[in-house]
Amino acid sequence: MADSDMSEPNLPDDGRSDYQHGMPSRRTTRRQLLLAGAGTAAGLALGQWLAACGDATALHTPAPTATLASTATSDTRPATVVVTGDIMLARSVNTALLASHDRFPFNDTADYLRSFDLTIGNLECVVSSLGSPQPKEFTFEANPRAFERLPLAGYGVLSVANNHSGDFGKTAFMDMLGHLPAFGIMPLGGGANLVAAHQPVIRTIRTTTIGILAYCEIDPFNFAATASEPGHAWLDPTLIRADIQALRPKVDFILVFTHWGIEYQPQETGHQQAMARLAIDAGADVVVGAHPHIIQPYELYNGKLIVYSLGNFVFDGMYEEVVRRGSILTLTLKKNQLLAWKLVTSRIGDWGEPKLLEG
Repeated sequence: MADSDMSEPNLPDDGRSDYQHGMPSRRTTRRQLLLAGAGTAAGLALGQWLAACGDATALHTPAPTATLASTATSDTRPATVVVTGDIMLARSVNTALLASHDRFPFNDTADYLRSFDLTIGNLECVVSSLGSPQPKEFTFEANPRAFERLPLAGYGVLSVANNHSGDFGKTAFMDMLGHLPAFGIMPLGGGANLVAAHQPVIRTIRTTTIGILAYCEIDPFNFAATASEPGHAWLDPTLIRADIQALRPKVDFILVFTHWGIEYQPQETGHQQAMARLAIDAGADVVVGAHPHIIQPYELYNGKLIVYSLGNFVFDGMYEEVVRRGSILTLTLKKNQLLAWKLVTSRIGDWGEPKLLEG
């Protein structure tokens, strides 16, 4: 980590600069900024502080935790889950979406994604008509009509813990979080404040209860939620451990979705590996990553699956073959057991729309 007092002694240095990790150094530590305004609570142990915040549900706008009632107890079939990488619905994708009257940009993938019990993705933009571009190189805002297309592809959970969900400011960010549940989609990894942003989404599918958490560590850091300001959940090792340990008794299976790594690099960094293994050691069952715009490797660590980057799913301006291709992760779960998993290849075609290369 960039600040010396936030360093984890068990996180090896991979020889890359903090800027490459998306974490330029600062005199004020990120944890201090995250907890800014917490008052005396900041002096408590993390678990005590979170408990002292009272009913977390009351702090959500909207509440990013929901439980889907299980079906009849006699139905013991496994749960099936599918996870896609970056979904960017702005720029030319937005133009094509507004001109279309079908399921664009999911015409060729919606049926497949809807065949799973739960579909998860990373929403790599803000969907709103509010706000103004923030001072950064690339800003992505999609028209609210995009809300209608996402459930057509089966999405039930979308991570907003990324470096583009705040591109048009906090008002647009909260506007998006307020609208997603109306379309049957729970936002993940973001909220009205630090506590809300770190809440999991919980889904019960037949006899299996799944908990999902999401984090980002790509600048700008001012997108991160603080004790009193909205934003996304920052990838802080202490908070990750606390979140997973609090979630562990409530669910059978934990999936952690991370936004990290170096763009266009085909190999994960030592930092990514250390943070993924930290999450597994804390109690996560699967760790999945996005952001590099390219597929990165997977590994099994202590018998648990880590996929470092799924790459792009919906994105424009990706002309080279290596960035047109993404991975779709499928999981078959029963209770705390990962019965089967697969990485399915997709390819971005015209206007950023993906097609499956294998099923």
